[in-house]
Amino acid sequence: MHNIAHTFSTSFGTAIMAVTVLALAYLVTILHYRKQLSHPKLYPPGPSAKEMPTYDTWIKFQDWGKEYVYVREMNILIVNTSRVANDLLEKRARIFSDRRVTPMMELLSQSLVFSSVYGLDVAPEDHLAQIAVEAMNTLADTQIIGAFPTIQRYPWLRYMPSWFPGCGFQQVAAQCLEKLKTLDTIPFDMAMNNLIVTYIKKRGLGTSIIAELAVQNEGNAEALEAIKRMGILQQIRSFLLSMTLHPEIQRKGQEEIDAVIGKDRLPTFEDRLSLPYVEAIYREVMRLHPPIPSGVIHTSIEDDYYRGYHIPKGCAVVPNVWAMNRDKEVYSEPDRFLPERHLNIPGGPFTNINDISAFGFGRRVCAGRYMADNTVWLTVASVLATLTLGKAKDRNGNEINILGEYTSGMLRHPKPYQASITPRNQNAKGLIMAATSQ
Repeated sequence: MHNIAHTFSTSFGTAIMAVTVLALAYLVTILHYRKQLSHPKLYPPGPSAKEMPTYDTWIKFQDWGKEYVYVREMNILIVNTSRVANDLLEKRARIFSDRRVTPMMELLSQSLVFSSVYGLDVAPEDHLAQIAVEAMNTLADTQIIGAFPTIQRYPWLRYMPSWFPGCGFQQVAAQCLEKLKTLDTIPFDMAMNNLIVTYIKKRGLGTSIIAELAVQNEGNAEALEAIKRMGILQQIRSFLLSMTLHPEIQRKGQEEIDAVIGKDRLPTFEDRLSLPYVEAIYREVMRLHPPIPSGVIHTSIEDDYYRGYHIPKGCAVVPNVWAMNRDKEVYSEPDRFLPERHLNIPGGPFTNINDISAFGFGRRVCAGRYMADNTVWLTVASVLATLTLGKAKDRNGNEINILGEYTSGMLRHPKPYQASITPRNQNAKGLIMAATSQ
């Protein structure tokens, strides 16, 4: 009887303690809630989710706010200046460095695992290569902020059939997965790598540009992958278009190369510091035409405050690189292609690589940025040394106008145009032939 009473007393005491803890927790919750009501959180200003664009997003983002804007319904903070990007993504990298995984990404992720295979030879006109490009473009479009607002707001829709209202994204995913299944026997990574090499070779540069980098980074698959992720091909395309549209700038770059290294060899990395104008051309291409204008998204791992505004946990921070590089307070005539602007800053054009915002910020900066930087620079220097780019002519000898239009998806690159590409002289032609024979 004594044991029963003792047991009852112990159980009763435990129950009283549990009730007390619950009551205290409830009281704390009520006090916290009342405190929130008396001191409501102030969020950064911004538009509603209904106004979220799906094309040329970086332009609309800049129109919304000078420094930053917040879309509360989607918990997205858009950063339009390098100053704010530095404050959040660099100085507070511990908080703003998480990766953002959307329901659409999860829907597609199962088919994005490929092994590394060497020795492939895939030409741009090859059916496999065309499918690879289509798949890459489709994947890129799915990552545009606001492209699929329904599934972002109601993630459970991913489990519904494609005919269900609001599930149009299922058809996009199905089409992309179908393309990826076609590539299942040959890794997508190597197909894209061959596209880069073939693209350069088609223009008379051969594979020596990539070969020199490969020798220095033999076996470093991560560095090669980083090149593709940074949109190296897009940067090369932008450079070629820029030289076609600005022959006087192209001529200055050619004259500097001729004066410094002559006409008997191609530029190398050792020549870089001796070619400030070539460097300025490269920097201006990276500034004016970042391959991913809206940058790589960062996600906050906890609540934070910035300039009095509340930034909730899980906030997707979009570094609008396009707007940062066109900040009128930093760059005069920001929309103009003007390499000289980089010559007129303290220290000249050879500033830290981290000053190139196209490579990202904080802990999510491109891991292969040094190799990507070298690749684009060496391409710029080699083209200037050997080729002259200009507008194509029609049957009557009149120049064909180039609009200089760009795509509006996540990966920004020039739309097709007609151009004239010729060797600068006999020496240059010999260098090109020697390179292509390697």
